[in-house]
Parts: sequence; C-alpha cells; structure tokens
Amino acid sequence: MDRFESVRMTGEVNPYPSSAVAQLAEFGSTSVTIQTPAIREAVAAVEQYLSRGDHEDEGQPPPGQVIAVVGDFGTGKTHLVTHLMRYATRRRGSSVQSLYLNAPPDTFVSLYKTFIDKLQQRREIVLTRVRQYYADIVAETLSRSEATAGLARQLSAGEIDPVQVVREFGLMESVFLQQLQERLRGVTDNATFSQALTLLLRVGFEDAVWEWFSGRPPADILRERGIAGSIVDSETTALEAMGVFALLIGHRRHRFVLVIDELDQLLTAAGRREGEAIEAFKQLLAVFAASGAFLVLAGLPDLLNVLRRDVRERIGTQIRMSRLTAGDARDYILARQNGRLAPFTDETIRYLVEVVNGSPRGIISLCYHLYRRAREQRGQVTHAMVRQVARDVYDAGNAQDAHADIRQVLVAEGREYWTAHLLGDTRETEVDYWLPVGGPDRGCAVLLTESLLYDADVETIRDRALAIRALRECELLLVVVGRLPDKYLRELTTAVGREPLSYTRRSFADQFSVEVKAMVDRLAELPGDDLLDTLRQRLERFGRQQSNTQNLLGRLAGHLDSLRSASDQQLAAIHHELHVLRRTLPATSGQGGATAPTVPPLPDAVSALFDQALASVDVLTPVAAVLHNAFDPDDDDVGTDARMTVRARLPRDDVQQAAGVATLLTTLVETFGDAVSEWYRSVVAEQPPQLRPHDRDQLDALCQLFDAACEHLPVYRLESLQDFVDATGRTGSDDLPSARPPQDPQEVLGGLSSRVRNTILTPFATAG
Repeated sequence: MDRFESVRMTGEVNPYPSSAVAQLAEFGSTSVTIQTPAIREAVAAVEQYLSRGDHEDEGQPPPGQVIAVVGDFGTGKTHLVTHLMRYATRRRGSSVQSLYLNAPPDTFVSLYKTFIDKLQQRREIVLTRVRQYYADIVAETLSRSEATAGLARQLSAGEIDPVQVVREFGLMESVFLQQLQERLRGVTDNATFSQALTLLLRVGFEDAVWEWFSGRPPADILRERGIAGSIVDSETTALEAMGVFALLIGHRRHRFVLVIDELDQLLTAAGRREGEAIEAFKQLLAVFAASGAFLVLAGLPDLLNVLRRDVRERIGTQIRMSRLTAGDARDYILARQNGRLAPFTDETIRYLVEVVNGSPRGIISLCYHLYRRAREQRGQVTHAMVRQVARDVYDAGNAQDAHADIRQVLVAEGREYWTAHLLGDTRETEVDYWLPVGGPDRGCAVLLTESLLYDADVETIRDRALAIRALRECELLLVVVGRLPDKYLRELTTAVGREPLSYTRRSFADQFSVEVKAMVDRLAELPGDDLLDTLRQRLERFGRQQSNTQNLLGRLAGHLDSLRSASDQQLAAIHHELHVLRRTLPATSGQGGATAPTVPPLPDAVSALFDQALASVDVLTPVAAVLHNAFDPDDDDVGTDARMTVRARLPRDDVQQAAGVATLLTTLVETFGDAVSEWYRSVVAEQPPQLRPHDRDQLDALCQLFDAACEHLPVYRLESLQDFVDATGRTGSDDLPSARPPQDPQEVLGGLSSRVRNTILTPFATAG
C-alpha cells in the first residue's frame, strides 16, 4: 500500500514534518516549540532586552546583549534562534527588526557580505532611520518658533517627510545635512560612514551608496565627496559597518535582533590564524554591545571552547541545548496531533526517546516514519516498530557511506590496511579493517556495526571486542553506523578500550582520522618495535600518499570529462524539449491574419511555487562556479587550499551521487511543471473556463505521481554538494552563488504538490 492509499483510507495527513531540519520561517510558522529549559532561558533573555527602558534622551543607546546557544547537531539550535526571532516580532511588531545569518567558513568580511545582502532587502528600513535622525534635527530648529512648533511635533512623530518640509519652506538644506552628518558621527566615528548615510537623502545617490555598502569600490560621484576605499578592505572596517547599521536600525525605541548561526565554522575556518579570528570576533562583540542590539551566536560546543577567557566574558548568557525528555516528546506529539496520543503510547514514547538519546531531530524524524507506518498497518506504535524504523532510517545506505569514508581517509593518509581480516581461527575475531603497525601481529583494528538496539546485539559486540583484544596487541575502534542508546555506552567503552565512534556524515572523516592517528601513536610508543621496520613503514606510507595524489589527479580529469559530456547531453535534451514544446503551442495567427485565442500562462502564484522549488534544488550552479573559479589560471586569490579541496572532494562517491540526485530532482520539478501547465492549458481553453470532475482527477493524479517519485529520491544527499562548495572555501571570488538554498529542499518538495493544487484550484472555487 503506498502513501496515497494510506491517506485515503485513514482520511488523515501525516502531522509531522518529513524533514527534521529546522527552517527559517519568520512568519506564519507551523513549527511546534516545546518549553524546554533552553527555550525558557533564551526567551527570558530576549524579553529582558525588549522590555528595557528608552534611554535615547540621554544621548547614548542602552547597552546591547549577547547570548550564545551551543549544542551538537540535531539538538535544536536553529529552531531555538528562529523561535526567538518570531517571539520578538510578536512582542514588538514592526518596531523589531531581525536578521538570520548562516556564518560562512571564511572571514568576517564574508560574514559582512552575507549581512549586507540580507539588509539590502530592507533598504527602506535604513532610509527611514536616517530620515528620523534628519527629522529630529529639523524639528529642533522649528520648535524654537511658536509658528512652526506644530510642524516640529509632526516631524518628531514621523507624520511628515523632513526632506519635503525643508524644500517646501525654503530652509537651508545644506546646513541641515551638515548637522545630520555631525549627528551621525555619534553613530560612527568613521566620517566616511556618516557621509554615505547622509547621501541617502540626496536625489540620485541611493544606488551608488548601496553599491558601496555592498562592498564594491566607491563610484566617482562618491569619490568626489571624499568616500574612498571599500568597506571589505579589512575585517575591522566590515565589522564596524555592521555595528553602524545595528545602531542605526535600533534608533529611538526600535530593537534589532541579529542571529549568527554555525559561528564555529567561521572561527575555525581553514587557512586562518587562530589569533586573527579571535581578535576579530572580540571586536564583533564589542561593536554590538555598543550598538544596543541583541546578538545571538549559535554553534557547536567547540564554539565556546576555542575562545579565550576575556572573549567569553563578553557573552552575557550561555545556553547549552539539552536532550528532550520523554515528557517533552509527549508534549510535542500531543501538540502535533491536536491533543491525541495514538498511535503512540507513553511506553513507546519513552522507548523512542531512549533509542535516539533524546535528540530532537531524531525524535521528529522517527515520529514522521512511525506515524506513517502505524497508519499503514492500522495499529499502534510498538517497541519492535521503533527498532525497525530506526534501523531503516539510520542504517539504510549509511554503512556503505561509512566504508567509503574510512577508505578515503586511509588512502589519503597513505596507511596500509587489510579488509575483512581474521585475527584468529573463528569468525568472532574478524575485523572490518586491520592496520598493521610495526609488524603483522601488532596494529589497529576497526569494527563496524549497525544500530545496537537489542541487549543480545550489544553482548555479541562486547564478546568480539574482548576476544580481539585478548588475541592481539592492538588498539580497537568501534564505529556504530546508526543508533547507540546511552545505556550501552559504558559497557561497550570498557570492552573496546575507548568510546565508540558514531557515524555522522558531516564530521566522521575528520573524527576517524584523529582516532586512527591516536591509536597508531599509542602503539608506536610501546616497546618492541624495530626502528628500521618502523622507518620502512613510514617511507612506504609516504610513497603511497604520493601515488594516491597522482591517481586522484587522473580521476579528476576523467570526472571532468564525464561532467562535460553529461552537460552536453542535458543541453541537447533541453533544446529537443523546447523544439517539441514550440511545435505544440497554438499558432498566434490563422489564415488571413486572424489572431487565434491566446492561452494564458500559469498563474503567477503557481509559477512562483515552481521557481521556489527549482531554486531549492539548484546546487549544480554553484558547483559549476566553484570549478570554474578553481581552474581560473588568472585568479591567484583562489589559493592552493581551494584547489586541493576540489581535487580531494570531487572524486568522492557522495559528491557524485549528489550531482545525480540534483539533476534528477531538477528534471522532476521541471517535468511536473510542464505537466501542470499542459493541464491548465486544457482547462482554460474553453470560454468560460470550466473545471469538471475529470479535470480534478487528472490534477490529483499528477500530484500523486510527483509525490511518489520525489519520496524515493534521497534529497538529503544534496548536502554533500553543499558541503563541497562550502569546503572549497569560496576563496578569491565575490561572485560565487550560495550552495545553501533559502529553504530546505525536503521541506519545499514535500509540500509542493499540495501547494500547487490548492493555489491553481482557488480561482475556480471562487468562480463557482
């Protein structure tokens, strides 16, 4: 029974999101927020910020606030910070402006570019604040006369435009603008910034000023007025510009909330000296503390660990994400199901939380699949069902990915290894990987296992680990590809000799490399190694590394040829489809020049949905830009690191699979759009347009076909291409498109068909 049959039979739609990745939905969000200690602490901090008194009359803005939200992947950091943004908007309405930034793995200059790109979408806010400063200056002058006191009050209240008042009453505009520039010096000590902000009020300067704000060199009309150099020439200038905008946006009784997510990526970006990054970050905190803004920093736990004490002390509140309890999960399920608990029970909820170790992302993901499976089977969620679904979700395909990552690390480091190696006479002593160190009888062993959800499975792995360690002088590492409940962690750590390593695609390769190095170093310190044998092994390892590098270069050239061939084939297919489509379009004129009826295109709202979907899966465009940038012989700013990253990551299977998925998804969305367009063409061909039951059935069939096809495509693999673009460093180019879509592809595609159907049918329902 497929998903559509299940929905028809039960009359219900799965209330859980198919993607457990938090989305940035500032308004109208359907997400559910459980009042965990972290949520309550964060809300209390933003409430304190929003409720502070107005100190504008004192000539200085109130101090800003900085909080840090840290936690591992999937613990709900992004959900928390977006909840804060929505909360602030609900509390203070339009008097609160908020921006969400995803920190790039680069410099603070790149962070500023992301900031100003978002701010340019709200140019009117900046212009309004500058006008308010200007209105205050003009009002002060007009309030000195009883004849213009009423006009001054209107200016202060923002009821009339100060620029228009100055011109209509013939006031000295140059004097007021000079006073405005001096007033803005209170916002920034940089005379260039105050000059540029003042020019926003002059006709013909706005676009040039915003180009300069965006990081481009100043235009001639700005140079003539003393504005030289670019904001992005240094991190110091870029950070100061962010503070200027923050202080400006928070003018009078307004508030400004800025979220910087995944900040750890920026602080630990490759190719940067740690001291430079920390000093720039310290300046960022100082700038926002002085600007009166509310700054939210989010990232992994290492975010705070890499900071010096003097920098950490500038962060007012530090919020650590905690795991969800069974009670939290129960509240979430009740909220999603409108107060109903079935098909879950209190017992299965407790077991579900135990299996995923309280991970919010794990709970949401399993709830989606468990709800669907329970409805298909017309029964309750059971412990066995939880175990089976957990294995399906976390084990499927991941074991193959884990083997690929392990081999890539070992090959890249030039390490000798044997696979499926028997250390004794029984299958119990077989290890997935054996790395000899100092001789064939000493080495590092790696065991891979899927989710450990049964006591019997844990006992089996424990007995194997003890047997292996008793048989050989070795270091042992257990890699768990799936779920490992915490209740088994201590037992396995004792048996293996070190804590098991859980497989996570994004960070596993680096963690595995560190673990292998630690195991090899520990064995090398033990007595008994022959010095010459050790030296021989190291020389052989260096030789393998050099050979591997040459092989990678050859494979890269072959893959580039394949990509070029695939692109040519795709372009030819597009030309063919356009030719076929052109032949099927009705003629614009008949015999004798009579014009045939024009068939209207899809409604703009429907076209926008397809544009949004295509944008969410368009990962190949930034990949192509990265490759073009890396191969540009005239661009020395790209740097060796970027080229080495392209060389190392492009041959990876996950990257190539992601490219195939991206192509399929793009084709699927385009084909679905063409089909809907043809359906719409046939419906509106009659005058007046009529929607018959048969037409509805056809549209439903198209939507169901799209959902069925989309459900079986691994959309999550697009992250590999996104990581590829991010890891390549965006170094040396200001024009590389972002690989991170504005919305998560799984979320967009998951509801695309229903949104298209509802939007395209709305006019017919209204007409009926």
